[in-house]
Amino acid sequence: MFKFPGPLLALNASRLDLIWRLGRVAESRDEQTGNHVVRVGSYCRVMAEALGMGRDFADMICFTSPLHDIGKVGIPDDILLQPRALTPQEWDVMRRHCVIGADILRQDVWRVSPMLAASLVGSPDRNTGGENPFLAMASSIALTHHEWWDGSGYPQGLSGESIPLESRIVAVADVYDALHSARPYKPAFPECTVLGIMKEKVGSHFDPDVYRVFE
Repeated sequence: MFKFPGPLLALNASRLDLIWRLGRVAESRDEQTGNHVVRVGSYCRVMAEALGMGRDFADMICFTSPLHDIGKVGIPDDILLQPRALTPQEWDVMRRHCVIGADILRQDVWRVSPMLAASLVGSPDRNTGGENPFLAMASSIALTHHEWWDGSGYPQGLSGESIPLESRIVAVADVYDALHSARPYKPAFPECTVLGIMKEKVGSHFDPDVYRVFE
């Protein structure tokens, strides 16, 4: 479980606005995704609260889940915007967005350029043990939000509770909104169709407890 350095409400409006904008970086290449990241963040907060997680966790997943697909900036347009089903070779490339995103979000300025960071903001907060909890959760979600409960997901083939809870929550929110929205390869499905598709995946794709509070 992540340890949070004080109330997350200390994130002021300008910082939250920056988070949303970064989350839309990957979306900006596909106008049909609209405010997907905003909706996913909102759904994740509600589910975290319904699962009994504390306010810090609920706030943190709301702020970090919009960054789940930031790795798609590294995927070529001819694959990302393909209006047909992807070939196996194209899927291999598409799946790389998880590792790309996690790598982007692991880049802690204190490790990459500690002198520059210190010159801008002073000494790091030693109470965090040297780890930025925001980046830790954001990179965890980017890497593992396509893992499946039964172990058939990617990129690591994790299963059950070995998948971080934040990613099990994001998986449900992300799939719901993707099915409910128009994409280059599909129309928006009505909610009854979306819920029917998702219910068939409970216990395979989705954590049954997370899906229960979602439903």
